[in-house]
This record gives sequence, structure tokens and C-alpha cells, in this order.
Amino acid sequence: MHNTPLKHIGFIGLGIMGRAMAFNAARAGFAVTVTNRSPDKTIPFAEQGIPVAATIQDLAKACEAIVIMVTGPEALDEVVHALTRVPLTDKVIINCSTVSLAATLAAGAAIAQAGGSCLDAPVSGSKIPAETAKLVFLVGGDANTLERCHPLLAAMGSTILHCGPLGDGTRMKLAVNLMLANTLHALSETLVFAEKIGLDRRAVANAINSGVMASPLLKMKSDAMLKRDFAPHFPLDLVFKDINLILDEAGKNGAVLPATSAVRESFNSAMAHGRGREDIGAVLQTLELMSGFKP
Repeated sequence: MHNTPLKHIGFIGLGIMGRAMAFNAARAGFAVTVTNRSPDKTIPFAEQGIPVAATIQDLAKACEAIVIMVTGPEALDEVVHALTRVPLTDKVIINCSTVSLAATLAAGAAIAQAGGSCLDAPVSGSKIPAETAKLVFLVGGDANTLERCHPLLAAMGSTILHCGPLGDGTRMKLAVNLMLANTLHALSETLVFAEKIGLDRRAVANAINSGVMASPLLKMKSDAMLKRDFAPHFPLDLVFKDINLILDEAGKNGAVLPATSAVRESFNSAMAHGRGREDIGAVLQTLELMSGFKP
């Protein structure tokens, strides 16, 4: 593969994350073309004069690099199947979706067979980091390919971590999201427990955010929970999908995750109560319901 700078970038998947990433790439001066399985999500781009490709194949022919940000393994497989119907010689496919390790490796093999190069580059961060170009890219793949893509990733994120060969970005993302899901579930339990024993939730959140456990994540999520703001930054159904991927990989590798297994069932209950499209913090409402709080 040659190492000429990437100029024309395609984006497939224009949800909360992909939309923000594509607009940030365009603002940074890259020529951007987009497509999406649900055409309505391309409208804001067309209104800004950003080209919309009719098909994934059209996008692949026009662009030097393609960023994929879809919801899971099945969607990635569908996109890669469409992409590899055209030659991908000298093109870079950057998969930013959080998917299974098997799906990542299968996508990389299919792209290589079509002549392209692949990075798995899932992101750590949700809606606000995506909109403010402060995502953390957890990248697996060839170092030279990453170097070629560095200016593009830097236009969308503040940190780019090379985790190892293809697949290690996905492994790293699953590890990080294990911590994320458990941490935010623990915060939700803490707020419910605090009120049940007679403490004010705001005082408890202030104590957490004043001590050694303080973090930007806990501050942001505790503020939102106290305001009963469950607008999706990281939708609960996607967290649930990730927990299932984590536990599946744990089972294959002999990692015993009892707390994560219990957290999965709590998120499962939140899903059953129709909270899948709300933020991860909406699990608080399910814990409240189970604890006897009035809706």
C-alpha cells in the first residue's frame, strides 16, 4: 500500500457517533461522502452540501478510506459483504464499531482478500466526546496503516492508542466497556442504597465526586441521574449488546466474571422495561422499581 495522505473519506453508519465523526472530518478539511442504511440520517449531510452515495459500492469506489460505525456484528458483516463486491486496492477500511472479536477478524480477512487494509478502531467515549472530537481510538492493525490514518483519526479524537495487531482494538474495547458497565451500575446502586438508608442523593454524589473515586464519567453521569436526564449518550441497548459480547468472550477464554454476569441481568431487566433506547444511566430507574420506589 502506498502512503499518500488520505483526502477523500467515506462514512457508513450515521447514528449518534458516526454522524458527529463525519461532520468533524469534514470540518477538518477532508472531502467526506456518506451513506446509511436508513436514508433519513443522510439528510443533514445533504443539507450541508456533503455528498451522499446511493450505495456502499458507490462510496467505496469514490473514497480512499472508509469509516464504519454500525451497531453490531451482523451490521458489520452486511457492510463488509457490500464493500468487498468492489476492489479495495490501496483503500483503508476503519471499523469503529464495537463488535465481537470473530466479526472483527472475519471483516479484516475479507477486506484483505479484496485488496484493502483494515484497522479495528473502536472508540472510548460517547455523544459529547464524539461531537467535540475528543474520542479515544483503540486501534488494532498494521502500524504503517495507522500512521497513514493518523491525521483522520486526530480530526475525530484526542487520543489514538495502538493496542496491537488487528483484533486488539476490539479486545481492548471489550475490556474497557466491562469496567464502564460495572462502574455505572455501581453508581446507580449507590444512589438507590443511599436514599434507602436516609441520605440525600446529591450529598452522596458530591462525596463521590470530591474523593479518590472522582472521575469525569462519574461526575457527568451522577449529574444526569440527579436531573432524571436519560437522553441517550450511550444507549442502554448497546451497552447490553457489549456485555453479551464480553461474557461470550469470557466464556471462550475461561475468565470468570460473576459481577458482570449479575450486571447483565440488571440491564436485561431494564431492556424488558422498555428502556433500551435511553442512556445507560436509565438502569437506575429499574433498580428504583425493584427497590420499591414510586415511579
